[in-house]
Amino acid sequence: MRNCEVYVPWEKKDCTIMKPEIDIGIINYNGGELLSGCIGSLKKMTGCTAALYVLDNGSSDDSFVNAQRSYPECTFISSCDNFGYAGGINRLYSSMKSPIVAFCNMDLEFTPEWGQTVVSCLDRHPDVWSVASLVIEKGTNEIYSSAVRFFWDLFPLSSKQPPGSDDPYEVISAYGAVMVFRREIFNRVGLFDDDYFLFFEETEFYLRMHVNGLRTLLCPRARVYHHRSVSTVRYSSIKLYYSERNRLLTAFKYLPFWYIPFLFPLSIARFVLMSRGGIPTADGGGKAMSRSGIIRTLLAAWLSALRYLPREWHKRNVVWRYPTSSVTILQLIARHRLRMNELRLKLPPTVT
Repeated sequence: MRNCEVYVPWEKKDCTIMKPEIDIGIINYNGGELLSGCIGSLKKMTGCTAALYVLDNGSSDDSFVNAQRSYPECTFISSCDNFGYAGGINRLYSSMKSPIVAFCNMDLEFTPEWGQTVVSCLDRHPDVWSVASLVIEKGTNEIYSSAVRFFWDLFPLSSKQPPGSDDPYEVISAYGAVMVFRREIFNRVGLFDDDYFLFFEETEFYLRMHVNGLRTLLCPRARVYHHRSVSTVRYSSIKLYYSERNRLLTAFKYLPFWYIPFLFPLSIARFVLMSRGGIPTADGGGKAMSRSGIIRTLLAAWLSALRYLPREWHKRNVVWRYPTSSVTILQLIARHRLRMNELRLKLPPTVT
């Protein structure tokens, strides 16, 4: 295999030779040394040509500047504002040219064969529009995401079950830390929803794909290692707030009206199930947590979702132009539903 050549847009070479097969966009926010590590792993890819793009979402550390110095051949896009993950993807997409595009967090490490694997998967399956990767947690080498499943209130959770083989299989969604698409998909279903800012943006996008009849495969040979919760710490109020608010916005857009009143009792039941083993006494950054604080965050998220509903009405109307939308989404939830024993939180040793 040959080393993956990184395409430099402004370099005067024979672009018929250097034309990239895949454009890879990295969204950075205070990534520290992990950003340079991510770029370094992508430069070691074999068997494909790639163009690397890095967008900085208003970082306060030196990660972006250091990466520019180490890898001047990449395309760097700087912003003084934080557009969030969805907004960052949309801005990267506007600069990309290749027929296949990928978006990822800065806290990933890619195996050398990753690029060739995802490109080959799309080549072999012309009816597939997105490829998901097998995400492995860095440090433990445990599978973090091999599929995505849903509870009945549209709460998504990554399955940690190992694939039965190396053959690609159909999934409802890619894990949002790394996603690969045919570029043309954005002309079919639109861009990511900027209103989401953080969390659930990939879930909403993949539901939109399903409403449009577009398939996703997970390729177990496409492996990445993830340093989890770098931009936001685990169990933090920020994660809880945005994930809950955006889940409700998505449910409003994609579920039939008769189902929406059931969301709140279903969510309460889910929280009870998830807290059976206790709740964290502190988030991943060491900030103290309490049951009352969690309840206040949830109420704030739900109230914020209600305030957003008028502007979500138009988006719902776009989704519901397709007469099979409600059947499609309810069938997806049923087919990819979470088992009760999957809802228990994986907590630190000390819990309340």
